[in-house]
Amino acid sequence: MRFRFAVTAFVFSFFSCLALPAAWAAPASGTFTASRACDALQSFRKGTNPDASKLSPGTGYTILESHAEGWTRVQVPGARPPERWVPNDCGNAGGGSTSAAAPSFGDRSNARNGSDAPSMSGGGMCKTADQYDSFVLAMSWQPGFCEWTAGGKRGKPECEAMESGKLKVSNLTLHGLWPNRQQCGISYGNCSNAPMTLSRETIAYIGPWMPNFLYEKDFGEHEWRKHGTCQSMPPDAYFRRAVDLVKQFNDSGVGRYIRQNIGGTISRRAFYDKLQAETGSEAYRDSVKLMCSGQYLTEIQVKLPRDYRAGGSLKDLLGDRPGGSGGGTCRGDEIRIEASGR
Repeated sequence: MRFRFAVTAFVFSFFSCLALPAAWAAPASGTFTASRACDALQSFRKGTNPDASKLSPGTGYTILESHAEGWTRVQVPGARPPERWVPNDCGNAGGGSTSAAAPSFGDRSNARNGSDAPSMSGGGMCKTADQYDSFVLAMSWQPGFCEWTAGGKRGKPECEAMESGKLKVSNLTLHGLWPNRQQCGISYGNCSNAPMTLSRETIAYIGPWMPNFLYEKDFGEHEWRKHGTCQSMPPDAYFRRAVDLVKQFNDSGVGRYIRQNIGGTISRRAFYDKLQAETGSEAYRDSVKLMCSGQYLTEIQVKLPRDYRAGGSLKDLLGDRPGGSGGGTCRGDEIRIEASGR
């Protein structure tokens, strides 16, 4: 009898443990507003924070996931990678929900790069190349990222060069081109171990539009490994295509609006009004996220369809079926556009 009880207890314990990961973390949405400057951790179990990122009190961050142990995963603009875990008592969450459907508009990380998040549904398809259904084009406003993101300057050679005046950046720059697969939520990525081999010509082409490449290749290798391996283009073509898309947005009407106000401010309302006028539809507002640290623009994230059309108008780029979650982290109407240098 004692043996039968022990076996039953073991079987119950075993299958309970198998079910635990799904209960540990669940996709969530909404905004997490920081009440203090907490460390934004890549892995809360290991306590890792590779770039010393912190939340800025009073700033809202897009929620990606909620963990039963008292942690929330949020999007921290400028952090590398941007998905970070923060303790629930660091602020307040609002305007969202927890559900089985994960958000697909934004960068993603998983256990392969130190995150505590379990894999979402989709099985092997979530690590299989060319299974994506959309993209996110993430572009940094480099001066804002370097100046106003916590820890932004430390250890980032392009930021140090900007501060010293050796480098001047006055255009949007490439953070990444991220393939998405809706049913995988935040877990689509790391599809192969293919190395990032780039020609000298490609590195020279990328440099002005992804300034980290002017000094090192670490960040580029991270973007290639996590995102580039999930689409069919080789590294040279992938990065050149990503840069061309940044140029296309940078030269659009809304891109010019930002660049015309360097050192000053733009109106968030006017930005989206210009976007609507340029695309002909209010629906495209949900395709573009403005990301801020405090009042300062640090990044723009653009949802693209799988069949986006490069080289034409902004509407061509955004596609015929606008989508996305809209939002962003900029609060209030006034957004400051930091200038390069001191």
